[in-house]
Amino acid sequence: MDLRLVGRRREQDVLEEVLAAAPAAPSAAVVRGGAGIGKTALLDWAVARGEQMGFRALRVTGVETEAQHAFAGLHQLVWPLMRLTDGLSAAQRAALEHALGVVDGDPPSAFLLSAAVLRLLELAAGTQPLLLVLDDLHWVDASSGGVFAFVQRRTAGLPVAVIGAARTDGVRVATDGARVVDLAPLGEADARELLELRRPGLSAVGRGRVVAESAGYPLALVELSDGEGLGGSFDLSSVSLDERLARAFGSQLRRLSPAGRQLLLMAALTGASVGLPALLRATAEALRAPVGPEDLDEAVEGGLIARVRDASLPVFRHPLIRAALVNSTPSAELRRAHAAWADVLPDGDAHRVTHLAAAVLGTDDAVAALLDEAAQRSMRRGGDAEAALMLARAAELGSEPMERNRRLTDAAAAAMRGGRADLAADLIGKVAPEGLSPVHEILYASSLCYVRQHMEADFGTTNRLYPRALRALGTLPDEPWKAPMREAVVFEAAFSASYSGALELWEAADAELAKTSAPMRLCADVWRDPARTAHRGADRLAGLLATLGPDEEIGASWMLLWSSIALEVFGDHEEVWQRIAERSAYVTLSFMNLCIVHDGFLRGRWDHSLELARASAAESAAHGNLLQRLAFIVNVGSVHGARGDSAALDEIEALLGPWRDGAAPVFVQHQLRGARALCSLSLGDHEEAYRLACAITPPGEFPPSAPQFQRVFLTLVEAAVHTGRAAEARRHVAAARSAGVPSVAPFHAFVVAAGHAFTAQEDTVGEACEAAYAVPGSHKWPFELARLRLVHGAWLRRRHSRRAAREMLLAAYAEFVRLKAQPWVRRAEEELRAAGHVLTEHSGRVVDLALLTAQELRVAEFAAKGLTNKEIGAQLRMSPRTVGAHLYKIFPKLGVTSRAALADALRPRR
Repeated sequence: MDLRLVGRRREQDVLEEVLAAAPAAPSAAVVRGGAGIGKTALLDWAVARGEQMGFRALRVTGVETEAQHAFAGLHQLVWPLMRLTDGLSAAQRAALEHALGVVDGDPPSAFLLSAAVLRLLELAAGTQPLLLVLDDLHWVDASSGGVFAFVQRRTAGLPVAVIGAARTDGVRVATDGARVVDLAPLGEADARELLELRRPGLSAVGRGRVVAESAGYPLALVELSDGEGLGGSFDLSSVSLDERLARAFGSQLRRLSPAGRQLLLMAALTGASVGLPALLRATAEALRAPVGPEDLDEAVEGGLIARVRDASLPVFRHPLIRAALVNSTPSAELRRAHAAWADVLPDGDAHRVTHLAAAVLGTDDAVAALLDEAAQRSMRRGGDAEAALMLARAAELGSEPMERNRRLTDAAAAAMRGGRADLAADLIGKVAPEGLSPVHEILYASSLCYVRQHMEADFGTTNRLYPRALRALGTLPDEPWKAPMREAVVFEAAFSASYSGALELWEAADAELAKTSAPMRLCADVWRDPARTAHRGADRLAGLLATLGPDEEIGASWMLLWSSIALEVFGDHEEVWQRIAERSAYVTLSFMNLCIVHDGFLRGRWDHSLELARASAAESAAHGNLLQRLAFIVNVGSVHGARGDSAALDEIEALLGPWRDGAAPVFVQHQLRGARALCSLSLGDHEEAYRLACAITPPGEFPPSAPQFQRVFLTLVEAAVHTGRAAEARRHVAAARSAGVPSVAPFHAFVVAAGHAFTAQEDTVGEACEAAYAVPGSHKWPFELARLRLVHGAWLRRRHSRRAAREMLLAAYAEFVRLKAQPWVRRAEEELRAAGHVLTEHSGRVVDLALLTAQELRVAEFAAKGLTNKEIGAQLRMSPRTVGAHLYKIFPKLGVTSRAALADALRPRR
């Protein structure tokens, strides 16, 4: 029995359910917790249980020293399966071999590589189900992590289960599509049970001390009960839990022979791609003495490593053993160990270069140049985040200040491309920008602005630096590399101008904007001054999406997504976004989720938007992306506004942190003000709704600083009508028509048509409503459509068209109920009552008593009181058979099947 599993029955049950789910359902789990909490023990149990269930286990363990090598983790996973690559397409096989460094070439497509790995796993699972065990995910290189996340999301239908483990202390690990198992420390009862099993003879004082000092961590309970100092003066409270465990392991390490300890140290400094023969050579080089596999026996017997199999490297029983080895070794000895590794590895091995770099004390331009070259190779393989780490170390090793700044700038840009905003922030902060070349001046500006925007939600830096970067861009020669740089710089300027309201950035970008791609020019048109520059925007976007190739889609993904949001057509092109999502990294996927949340309000997917926004805000916070976290929080404001939930809007504003007190970008201020205006309108405070809406777009005006004026269009018009400002409402609608707003996109056409219906003369309201219904796609926007039906139904009621009014008002009412927009539900009920309809509710189904004739209603009321047909007939002077005939008609009208349900069906709604 593994004592570290004491108290983990519930977690074991979850992992067993994950194993049992394959292949019928997505089958993935991520176990999270601190060092020593029992993650690895649970993974070991899952492997054993999986093998009992017929699974073949493939195990990957993240290693801190391997995090700077692209696809090091992937190498562990797929190398045992390479004999199956004949079953891949030629393109998939080439992508896989390129990522693993077997062949040279252009960087593999992230989607193609991930699809190749998924296909390889499918082939391997054809004869036996697979269990992928991914331990220490927080130390897996970013490139491999992206592939693992892709596979994790696509296990449904395959006999493949994925179980990973990661620390929770600020690590960035994808958990979407996986069950999350958060490990808490053991309670005192479980801790004492484990300790009793481990050390039954331990004194009460010693037992109490270990239980207290272990903080409920199973590994600490096991190791500290054997550690030094339990009966002496060793003060465990003075050091961290990691240090306590390292000291416990350290006592075992000190008992090893010099050869055994050196072998473990050399193993700790490398990854699984190096085998036992190389380990023995490197250790012999470091010791200047021969060593053999038998020198590992004492470490196996001491429980520090698993028994060595074949020619594989030793596997440490716990990552903290590796940490204890490295941390307890003097720096000079560590450098000698790295130098020994560099001596035995071949020249073309990327690990040789990183060992050379780790062996250097001070500066070494030759090694810095080698590391720079290795970083360039890593980027060509698609390993941007890993290249950033290499370039950062190369900058430290170089003696030339200009080269140092150039490497730091390149490293920050690579970290930004790799989705590592935290690393980019650290690197760009070390750059001295004076004297940079025009190219690196642009990279510096874009990296610094990215960091300030995404980590600090600060647009001031962008607005200050980008005009200069755009001028520097104009001085560069027209080389092939300039086009993608131009696209990125102009897009960032356009994004910042739209978001922050710094309209002067548009003018600064004009000269370069004219030379950009069609997607970039469309993006500029639909955000710069959409009432005047976005005409036919939806048609232009549809045309682009129909003609762009796969690589062009990926290259223009942010521009296409941002344009779709401006045009309110994101939900019309789900197949395209799915294609892009399958081939994109974390940053683009997160931005796509933001688009889904934003679009979800118009499409009536309110609950889903709220759920996705909450989850994505937490994920963005875990990635250190403050901008996206705040954007997710703000984007659900419209839902709360329509539901009249002012308290939820207060909570949103309280969460804004650096954007509070009017410091938010203009775009965000307008989002919040629009939500408040809608909330006021929902609650009947029409004067406040009008005031707030006018602060975004005054009647008859569509300023460039309000590029999403269409979202508040109906709120302004309706509030103006309710406050006696019909002339202003009509002026706003007329101005939109005159400017050509309906030609921008279908939603724009619909809100202008609906606004016209809201302001039409009494005898033309019906005609105007029908014209709005006829706008293509009007059914896609259920909340706005229900508001129009409410106006139409009220008009029909005033015209005494009772049946038509009832149908229109009930349709609006049903939609408001579905959306949980209670203030609007009440308004619809009031209109229905005014039209002579009394609503009741039975089993969640709304019933209109106006469906019953007067006689049927009297029969139903008597039957609800429990009277028999004969008794009802006596009361109403009709035969029992006639009473039965009435009830035969009443039951289906009220949606009931028995007399007992009548009382509930006749009870008025509250």
